Amino acid sequence: MIIHAQEHPLAELWGIQNHEIPSYLSREANLIEVDRTLKKYLDESNFAQTYINIQTNLLTIETVNMFKVPEILSIPEVKQYEQFLDFRKANNSLAYLKSSFDEITKLAKQNNPLSIFASIFPKFNNIVIIVDNYGRNASEEEVLEEYIRSVSQYKPEVFFADYPSDSLNSLTSSHTKRGCCLGRITETIFCGQGIINEFDGNICSAGFFAKNQSHTFLVTAGHCNKSYHGSISEKKFFTFETTKPELIGKLVYSSTAPHDIALIDIKQMSKRLRPSTGIIDSANLSYVELFIDDDGMPVSTHGAHLCKAGYSSSVTCGYTEAFNGFYLTGLLEIRENYIFVDIMNSFGGDSGGPVFAFTNLNRVVLNGILSGSLKEISPVSPFNYIVPLEIILKDNNLNLITDPIVPQ
Repeated sequence: MIIHAQEHPLAELWGIQNHEIPSYLSREANLIEVDRTLKKYLDESNFAQTYINIQTNLLTIETVNMFKVPEILSIPEVKQYEQFLDFRKANNSLAYLKSSFDEITKLAKQNNPLSIFASIFPKFNNIVIIVDNYGRNASEEEVLEEYIRSVSQYKPEVFFADYPSDSLNSLTSSHTKRGCCLGRITETIFCGQGIINEFDGNICSAGFFAKNQSHTFLVTAGHCNKSYHGSISEKKFFTFETTKPELIGKLVYSSTAPHDIALIDIKQMSKRLRPSTGIIDSANLSYVELFIDDDGMPVSTHGAHLCKAGYSSSVTCGYTEAFNGFYLTGLLEIRENYIFVDIMNSFGGDSGGPVFAFTNLNRVVLNGILSGSLKEISPVSPFNYIVPLEIILKDNNLNLITDPIVPQ
């Protein structure tokens, strides 16, 4: 009988064997270093954005003024990386894209077109607006049409997302096989494990643990406080994957805009429950617990991998497509500063789970939490939207916890 080793999520993403992952991680780390070095010398009027491709082992630099390339390559710090550089002619400078995106965001806040996503997407060298397949009434359709007319002066790419199920299945089929072991029994609450808001009956995923001077919190998505009826003090979260539900703590803060964040105070956590700062990968028996590094730098390079852990689909990965995007929801909320990650399969119940980048097979750098996903098909979707770690910590004056948590 032949036993096949389980595929690591990065092996799935990159189409490689498990034993090749360390070399590909080194390749990606090198490209990220090249990107950070080069960006110091790229002015926003003559260049646009950059992105890496781990398969070709190249950093693409969108270049408006190609006459600037020899000047950049003459810099000794850059010259050493010349073999990894791919300068490509582009029409839109980063300065133009940033100013245009600011105006497009202002118009969205003024007009309130329901359920749209927008960001600067490097691979299009343009601003991309994705119109979600949302059930708008006649007046809401008029608002959307007026908004699209008003932003047309900035010449964004506008895509209308739809639900062709065959296409959706083909795009995500390689990831669906990593479904979570839903019957897993543990008395430890890991990051990425299922949690339930007993008041609303809403299932989400544990994000990560953080603290201020006096309290320790479990961070998850704000919309996990689903119905908003009842006071926050009535809302308690429990484990969803233990032998019986165990109290995690009380909800003390939740907001969905401008950032989708909730804090659960674990002071009253059940004595039978042990909190772990590790991330669970319940679909991979070789790497059950992933450890968060406290000195790593979150991903800031387009094309770099990001992964998430969640109750419904365990650990899956994709590529970073855009930063600082916004989502104007069907509730007329504008949620900002999102990271957009493509093809990272996720389902209901994964919201709030940790998002991270691997540094080796079982160590990661935390980048934020999963807010949601757009499953409809367009040239830039399906994709997931991520609340960045820096925003979460800054908004709430928190510090990330990576060491073991001592029960109070």
